[in-house]
Amino acid sequence: MITGQKRIDILGKPYYLRFTWAALAEVAGKYGDAPNLFDPETVAFVASAGLRDKHPEMTPEKIMELSPPLVPFAQEVQQAIRWAYFGDKGIPPDENGVKKKQTLTGWLMRIMRRLLRD
Repeated sequence: MITGQKRIDILGKPYYLRFTWAALAEVAGKYGDAPNLFDPETVAFVASAGLRDKHPEMTPEKIMELSPPLVPFAQEVQQAIRWAYFGDKGIPPDENGVKKKQTLTGWLMRIMRRLLRD
C-alpha cells in the first residue's frame, strides 16, 4: 500500500483514498481551509478529490448516488486529510504540550461526539 493511502469501504467495496498536494489545493481552492464535512455535497467533493488517482469513476455525483453513511464516511475522509497534513505522527502539540484544534475538524468532531453519546 502507498504511504498515506487509506482503505475505505463504500457499500462493501474497497477504495483507496489519498490526498495528494494537488487534491489538497483543489479542496482548499473550493472550500478554503475549513470544508464542512458534515455537508453531503462537500464531503462527496472532498472524497472524490482524494479518490481520483486510483478511482476516477468516483465523482462527487457517484458518491452522492451511493450515499454511504455520512458520519463514518466523513470520519474516514477526515483521517486521510489529517495524514496528508501531519503524516503518521498526527497533529503536533503546541508549546504547552496540548494538541492544536484543527479548523477542518473541530465542528464535525463536536457533532459526531454528540451523535455517538445519544
